[in-house]
Amino acid sequence: MSSLSANEDCLGWAARDASGFLSPYSFNRRALRSDDVSIKITHCGVCYADVAWTRNGHGDSKYPLVPGHEIVGIVKGVGSNVNRFKVGDHVGVGTYVNSCRDCEYCNDEEEVYCIKGSVLTFNGVDDDGTITKGGYSNYIVVHDRYCFRIPDGYPLASAAPLLCAGITVYSPMIRHKMNQPGKSLGVIGLGACYIQAEAKSLDFIIDTAAGDHPFDPYMSLLKTSGVLALVAFPSEVKFHPASLNIGMKTVSGSVTGGTKLTQEMIDFCAAHKVYPNIEVIPIHYANEALERLIKRDVRAVRSDDVSIKITHCGVCYADVIWTKNGFGDSKYPLVPGHEIVGIVQEVGSNVNRFKVGDHVGVGTYVNSCRDCEYCNDEEEVNCTKRRVSTFNGVDDDGTITKGGYSSYIVVHDRYCFRIPDDYPLASAAPLLCAGITVYSPMIRHKMNQSGKSLGVIGLGGLGHMAVKFGKAFGLNVTVLSTSISKKEEALTLLGADKFVVSSDQQQMKAEAKSLDFIIDTAAGDHPFDPYMSLLKTGGVLVLVAFPSEVKFHPASLNIGMKTVSGSVTGGTKSTQEMIDFCSAHKIYPNIEVIPIHYANEALERLIKRDVRYRFVIDIENSLK
Repeated sequence: MSSLSANEDCLGWAARDASGFLSPYSFNRRALRSDDVSIKITHCGVCYADVAWTRNGHGDSKYPLVPGHEIVGIVKGVGSNVNRFKVGDHVGVGTYVNSCRDCEYCNDEEEVYCIKGSVLTFNGVDDDGTITKGGYSNYIVVHDRYCFRIPDGYPLASAAPLLCAGITVYSPMIRHKMNQPGKSLGVIGLGACYIQAEAKSLDFIIDTAAGDHPFDPYMSLLKTSGVLALVAFPSEVKFHPASLNIGMKTVSGSVTGGTKLTQEMIDFCAAHKVYPNIEVIPIHYANEALERLIKRDVRAVRSDDVSIKITHCGVCYADVIWTKNGFGDSKYPLVPGHEIVGIVQEVGSNVNRFKVGDHVGVGTYVNSCRDCEYCNDEEEVNCTKRRVSTFNGVDDDGTITKGGYSSYIVVHDRYCFRIPDDYPLASAAPLLCAGITVYSPMIRHKMNQSGKSLGVIGLGGLGHMAVKFGKAFGLNVTVLSTSISKKEEALTLLGADKFVVSSDQQQMKAEAKSLDFIIDTAAGDHPFDPYMSLLKTGGVLVLVAFPSEVKFHPASLNIGMKTVSGSVTGGTKSTQEMIDFCSAHKIYPNIEVIPIHYANEALERLIKRDVRYRFVIDIENSLK
């Protein structure tokens, strides 16, 4: 038994008010009682509950509030009745530190469901009326019933998340008999609550996604008598009764687990070498860690990841479409933006292409299968299995991707592009969509042959880049526009060789069969036959925009062996090549830099076509 008998000063970090800001705080722990264990805390996991209560999210926060309920450490004293632990043992404390110890649930060692109420590890009211203080502190005194043995060979830092995240998923998995070999499990979300995922015909689903999401699509993945266990707290659970009734399916909820099951889970993890993926941080980083949780950046930078501080993000018409649910598949809250540039702030252990401080960009997608023929050819944009869009996409872990209208992003290094140090970051942003959208088909159709002729339909964000590339390739460039007002900028500002008013039949007739190539960037509906008549024999028209339909007479195609081809952005190889080409030839998009608070007006101006070329948001200086 330890000689400890009086309370002593404890050092912690506490929130003083609903701002949630944590700062150093000294307080007293209770004296060691006969059934108590005094623990020197070595590590404490960071949980979203810490965010909720430090910011008074449930309206019951008691300040000063010391958060933390994934606590591990070393026993430094035990009470006279304690036989399970001794000084020096490795132990943990989870989400509660007391209960009635007399109700049916406590008798079954399911104290988390204590009828009289379990006492939370922090912000709870203990039997003596004191407010419990959590693990963002240097020691804690707890009744030995609520302590768990950590095997000596199991790393203490890795053990911390087991005390909440681990038991939260383990408990319903055992209760619903998900430990049957050969059965199939689906996991929604891949934050801390993660075990294993399977794609189809599922016996079980564990839903760990805290954000609002539909349930019917996931219920449809379950086999007859399948079970979906919900362990997170979206704002509502809503599904059609047919999703439940047809197939005798079950939806069940769960929170953490009792003392018996928690110890069993810890021992299971030690025996099977199951370790949570963690990012160890110092206590002075706690405020930033909580902010990252709020932004749903809960994963550590993985071995192949790059963490990027975003400085600028281009504004694309795709941002309009998905923010306004133009395709009917928008997943809210939706953060748009897929023309992202910034500065590397961290890299994973396997990343050799980038280092901290490098200038980089991220384009229209952030993941793909990396195994199909197109991924193997570095044409990931055409991945046959799964290309994950930079925003409003569903990543491998089930999370919804968030775009560049934000302060930073974490991306697999394959989908990052190096921006040369002397290339302006604001100018680089539009290259990641507008630039590669025209460059990719130009290279594919060999439009880089000096002396050939190129027509460009439309002179917006894509069209003006096509003109710039065409001139750099040594082409004779003709701009085709319905507006005579574009003539001066086409010829003088962009350096086009010729300007044709496409609504003027005489001008169009004079240019018949004069062009080897046409890039069509016009998103509005327009006739195609007049433009096809401008192509030489064997000529190619590439469509990179999305009018409501493509309609032309077969004679426009057949007579003269002409080709119409479509294209969207490009693969990683051609994107990096395009960026390097722009740097070498000093090709810069024409941009209008705006602050983030102007984003709504910028999107409205896009809808009204009241923009000359490309908006770029100054994230670094305006998103505070």
